[in-house]
Amino acid sequence: MPVGFPHPLLVGTDCSGLEATIFALRAMGLPHRHLFSSDIASAPKAMILANAKPEKAFYDDILVRRHEDTPWVQLYIAGFSCKPFSSLHHGTKLLREKEAQVFFATVRYLTTKRPLLFIFENVLGMRRCLKKVMRILREAGYVVVVQVMDPAQLAEPVHRPRLYLFGVRADVAIATTAALEKFVQETWQALMASAGPVASISQRTLPGNRPEVLRFLCEQKEKFIKAKAKAFPGQKAEPKWTERHRCFSSKLHGKPPGSTMPSADDMLLANPRQRDAWEKLVRLGGGKRIVADLSQNIDRSGFRADGSLPTVTPGSVLASSLLRRTIVPIEKVMLHAFPVHRMVFPSEIRGRELESLGGNTMHVQVVAVAICIGLALVDWDLAAKCAANVGTQCQSLLPGSASKQALRTTAQLASGSKALKRKQGGRMSTKWGAFEVRSLKCMQACCLRQHSRSTVHRVAEKSFFAPEIPVSSALP
Repeated sequence: MPVGFPHPLLVGTDCSGLEATIFALRAMGLPHRHLFSSDIASAPKAMILANAKPEKAFYDDILVRRHEDTPWVQLYIAGFSCKPFSSLHHGTKLLREKEAQVFFATVRYLTTKRPLLFIFENVLGMRRCLKKVMRILREAGYVVVVQVMDPAQLAEPVHRPRLYLFGVRADVAIATTAALEKFVQETWQALMASAGPVASISQRTLPGNRPEVLRFLCEQKEKFIKAKAKAFPGQKAEPKWTERHRCFSSKLHGKPPGSTMPSADDMLLANPRQRDAWEKLVRLGGGKRIVADLSQNIDRSGFRADGSLPTVTPGSVLASSLLRRTIVPIEKVMLHAFPVHRMVFPSEIRGRELESLGGNTMHVQVVAVAICIGLALVDWDLAAKCAANVGTQCQSLLPGSASKQALRTTAQLASGSKALKRKQGGRMSTKWGAFEVRSLKCMQACCLRQHSRSTVHRVAEKSFFAPEIPVSSALP
């Protein structure tokens, strides 16, 4: 580890959700101080205060807080609202949506407090305005790299593809943008190559005899019996979904249902649309391990025949033929690698709140990898020599702001000075060798093996699902 690497690492998060960041840092055994969090919803706040209470402050609303009074941190992570960028949000105005103000609030924190490293996470729909987002972040004085990361690519049985934006303050970036992009891409590819066989969904969910499962099935059975007594009534008029299902039936020609597959009755499905969708999807799967999100229309059900789960959302009804039931609310949290057996769940957190928390969180294991990669992008020896907070030199860079940029990066200054450009080129040439050496050390320190082989996923699995095994014993 470089001499200048901080012990402990100062960390702050916004739009914090279940605090996947803090659970990831704990699992890796990385010394840190958690200075602040924020979330506008009451359930995440209750969970954070019970499980990962920040040292300095919890902010209810990032849009109204004074960033000047917010603690400075070295690592800043935010998962701002995905609604403006979601493919499910038809007619979205993207960055002109009201909810997009949360993104601009995170940029204000960057320009005010100047953290060394930020990691932002959002849905793939952000690609539609990614160029503008990247321009805003780069004009804020950061070298920015983007990578699509998905826990399924790390052999986890759940899909959650997301854009991860890595931003390193330009004056402490360990190499050029092109070099950092190559490093991030190759590291992620190496992780995928070494991930091994995909874990079974049964390894990431609760046993059938757990009280949480039995209680959930009891509630489902009660609803099922009531609906069955009324012959599973639907709307008086023929609902719109019936036409979709008739069109979908054309795909099922000659495909009989598997004899071992659970029926809609076995799954305790009470909703007529969900029942019909399940019966058709089981036939489509041809006896394979079926998983489908029955909250969506049949043609958008996230249907999978490999036993893995589609993206978990707050309202998703995830039915699994392997489990022969739908996913329990707390399992939506567990599937994202949270150590639920070591977490406190306040009494006010009920099933619906758990589903919302599990459907809006980052995946802990992916965040752990993102942190490892992000830390390797910073020249910590150089960062140790820099002033902690240079925010007074930087003004707002948000669209429509009348203020001008007061802090310019070395690369921008070099573009107008031949002498400085030559100096910058020499500095980068000199730093290139140091980058290779230091990044290797960072990779080793962050559980990334030599020759591009990784054990991050194994470390995470051992620490999350076998807490009696010390993390140190799982390291290379």
